[in-house]
Amino acid sequence: MRKIKFNYDETIIENKLPNGLRIYLYKTNKTKNFYITVSTRFGADVMKYKSGNKIYEITKGSAHFLEHRVMDFTKNQEAQDKISEFGSMANAYTTYNGTNYNIFGHENILENIELLFDRVFKASIKDEDVENERGIILEEYDMYFDDPYFILHNNLSENIFTDSAIKYPVLGTREGIESVSGNELRRLYKDFYRIDNMFVIVTGDFDENEVMDFISKYTKNIKPPKNKPKVIKPREKNSVLVSEEEITMSVSEPKIIVGYKTKVIKDISLIMQKSILSMSLSNVFGLSGDAYEELNKEGIKRFNWGFEVSDGYFLIYFKASTYKGNIFENIVDKYMSNLSMDDEALERKKRAKLSSLILSFENILDIEDRIATEIFTYNKVINNRDEIINSISLSDVNKVLSNISLDNKSILKIKGE
Repeated sequence: MRKIKFNYDETIIENKLPNGLRIYLYKTNKTKNFYITVSTRFGADVMKYKSGNKIYEITKGSAHFLEHRVMDFTKNQEAQDKISEFGSMANAYTTYNGTNYNIFGHENILENIELLFDRVFKASIKDEDVENERGIILEEYDMYFDDPYFILHNNLSENIFTDSAIKYPVLGTREGIESVSGNELRRLYKDFYRIDNMFVIVTGDFDENEVMDFISKYTKNIKPPKNKPKVIKPREKNSVLVSEEEITMSVSEPKIIVGYKTKVIKDISLIMQKSILSMSLSNVFGLSGDAYEELNKEGIKRFNWGFEVSDGYFLIYFKASTYKGNIFENIVDKYMSNLSMDDEALERKKRAKLSSLILSFENILDIEDRIATEIFTYNKVINNRDEIINSISLSDVNKVLSNISLDNKSILKIKGE
């Protein structure tokens, strides 16, 4: 057991059990609630893996489908009644990096942990339940693909990336949802829901020793299988598949998304690169930025931006709802081709970043999300982000921004029927 200390008087306790399960506890008196998470490092970005001498191709959408079958309170009315009795809320979600199971509550924390652990560690995946769930997930799939903003982002990723899993939504493909079998889900549960591939996070108001002792005793006899799966990652190409696409659907106003694909720099930490991109983009496209002001003057008010990273590449995107799609594209291109920061802007953005780090400890859901994201991304909790941010120089900024490739660009437009 060790204490992960932060420079702003916060501490997270980490403990790795003999069976490989890692536990992270953040106790605070800022709330009377608690938030419990069980996570597995199995998400939508796992498309192929080797176990023993056999290589398996994973049906797209399997991680999300498996989440539905694991987090199933409908088959246990007694457990569902207990959740309601405690006034707790249970939830689960799948990302590209992993799958998370949560309970938010304010009393009977050990009973809540047991309820959640019983779902995750004792899941029973029956063929008839898989068939019943298939229709529910297909309805969810259709709902998402009725949303033009979801289609904007989904199709852009599909056009930008050549081989990465991010080409496909976490939900998977319709063909995948229709074809995944109970046998495959049971195999994936056995191979990836192994105790040494999982971690537990508890944040909020609780007794640390009591919680740690309960988790240790509950999982004491859970041992990992012998053959640990080896994920086979794709090799993403330095190109885009489709540079421009236009589709038609029922929308009240045309939509556009512009995306740029650029390599991650190997000799600068990913944390620093992401921080620099975030600060630089917000400096220009944020509420006080020059691009924001120009877009507003053109009457383009419904727009946003962001970036993602997958298989060694960043996808930087800008999307808008506007009849002035060409003007939006030109303004984005103009500011992206001259993206920069001066000393004053850099120091201002650093202060804002540092403030957000401290504020993340004010909300137990935020700090849980931060811990989980860091474990999925870096395999550890990062307690020196403030030092990394403070160390960023203008030369670091210039190196990251000059690396952005404007040639690897893709545009997707949605026009009305």
